[in-house]
Amino acid sequence: MSKQNDIYTDLWSPQALKIRPCSHLFSLKPIGIGTSVTESLSSYLCRLADEHCVSLQKLVTQEISSLIIDRQREQDSTSRSISSIFGNSDAKPAINGMREMTRSLINTLEQLTLRQDLRYLSCLTYQGVIKDRSFFRQHKAWCHQCFEQQKQERQIVYEPLLWSFKDVNYCLQHKCQLQDRCLHCDSTQKAIANNSRLGFCDRCKQWLGSERNDEIEIVEKERQIPTGIGELIATAPALDSPPTLPDTIQKLKLIQLSFERSFRQDLTQFIALGKVLEQLKIAIAHHPDKPLNLVGLLIPVCSLADISVAQFFKEDISGMSKILSVNFNSQIQKISSSSSLASMFNFRV
Repeated sequence: MSKQNDIYTDLWSPQALKIRPCSHLFSLKPIGIGTSVTESLSSYLCRLADEHCVSLQKLVTQEISSLIIDRQREQDSTSRSISSIFGNSDAKPAINGMREMTRSLINTLEQLTLRQDLRYLSCLTYQGVIKDRSFFRQHKAWCHQCFEQQKQERQIVYEPLLWSFKDVNYCLQHKCQLQDRCLHCDSTQKAIANNSRLGFCDRCKQWLGSERNDEIEIVEKERQIPTGIGELIATAPALDSPPTLPDTIQKLKLIQLSFERSFRQDLTQFIALGKVLEQLKIAIAHHPDKPLNLVGLLIPVCSLADISVAQFFKEDISGMSKILSVNFNSQIQKISSSSSLASMFNFRV
């Protein structure tokens, strides 16, 4: 009998059960975080609206915008509600970017869904470091083969953040150019619309995917941009803290020094690096307090220094010096076996 009582005691413990708090909105898991094909914030909003069987406009106006307005009033800021996403053409593509409107939207969504990873669906991690002006498309672009693959393999249809960048023109997976007009009615697609449905045209409602094989040869220079931006997106969750502009400038100074020291061994490199080096000097010397151009400066500099964008943001100064020492030492050894980059640099590696 005592054993039976012990069983009941175990089953009916007086300790309170730990119950996870319920979120106001469905705690929808984002797709692809930590990869180059991370879902965009605008795509996540569309899927969230679909999970609740409401239009995107209704989800935003009835559940999200009121909280953002209240938060803005608490901060004594101007009245900029989420409705600006649907009413201002300049604000629409910025939803996936680095502006304060994006921060307010993400904070509100994380509060409503009880998720802590939605900031990685935008470029908010790099706010103040990467220049965001003219960085995002005014209208959507997509890979028709990616959409078709998602459909055929019964995957969740979504839009990667990578597609929203103005300078990304190719899908490296399918080796094709991104589409920016409906295959059926030739209309452009708004970056975010009141009744958006992922994978379908806002105007004619037809499917935007296609099995059509438009494979082309993508030259290395064209591959650098989507690869670099993809690494930028994938790296964000792995960073211990968001990068700062002063730290980024210090890393660029280290690369600049590496370039200049290498010229002493091979003057032909000056011709190849002249334009990029000049832009680098200007950014460091004259605009050290301004965000940097990712496509026009950071990606080319990383490519010429033989480091990835991921390495550039992950590594600290000490780690960067070691990588650069190895990279430039291997280049110099091709020119003169007697040269040693370790002696050229006054770094203690």
